[in-house]
Amino acid sequence: MAEHATDLLEVDGISLSFSGVKALDGVTFSVREGEVFAVIGPNGAGKSSLFNCISGVYRPQAGSVRFGGDELIGLKPHRVARKGIARTFQNVEVFPAMTVQENLLLARDGFMKAGPLSCMVRIGRSAREEREAVVAVQRYAEMLRIDHLLSAPVGSLPHGTQKRIELARALAMEPRLILLDEPVAGMNHDETSEMGEAIRTVNREVGVAILLVEHDMTMVMGISDRVCALDFGQRIALGTPAEVARDALVVNAYLGGAL
Repeated sequence: MAEHATDLLEVDGISLSFSGVKALDGVTFSVREGEVFAVIGPNGAGKSSLFNCISGVYRPQAGSVRFGGDELIGLKPHRVARKGIARTFQNVEVFPAMTVQENLLLARDGFMKAGPLSCMVRIGRSAREEREAVVAVQRYAEMLRIDHLLSAPVGSLPHGTQKRIELARALAMEPRLILLDEPVAGMNHDETSEMGEAIRTVNREVGVAILLVEHDMTMVMGISDRVCALDFGQRIALGTPAEVARDALVVNAYLGGAL
């Protein structure tokens, strides 16, 4: 991350309630250009609700979410994605009967501008865009070391590999920010290590900012530039991984155990 990076995502005073129960209470933070930023907290802290507010799934009752200076509150999820925000999910969301390449090509839809006739005969602009899409997908597959699997059905692959396919698909959208919702959930130690390295590789080589929610503190503290801790919908700490790990409120939120 550049030393003087500017704020890309600004979350300001977000509050969200369900039937009087506060999921988020005045949460504020920003994510800088090219930064790996993590949100941590116990179960029920509001992490998934926060992601859903940013991506347009939920509309908070108060607060603002600005991306590149533009307000996101009120936009539908597909409009948020068009702004340059990609997302992965805690539960793997892939098309198991399709190949890895076909799954990744789905992310290139926004780059396809050819008309229906050109697409039917696959000449001219349509053919050029298709070639460009295949080249782009190949590049991101190589970056995440899944290029040898491009012709394999996704459903036949291990869970950890499917998670990396999801990350590659998000990257194929060429976003400015990727939201990763528990990227190592359900993974073993080796898979977790591979995913952590994949996230850092994507951030380093492409320069895309990454906002992740994760419970694996070893992975979070090892790859993040800054960390925001939530508890009962409120921000209780914000800083470098070392600063947050020493914070008394964070330690208390994790039942008194050191991170």
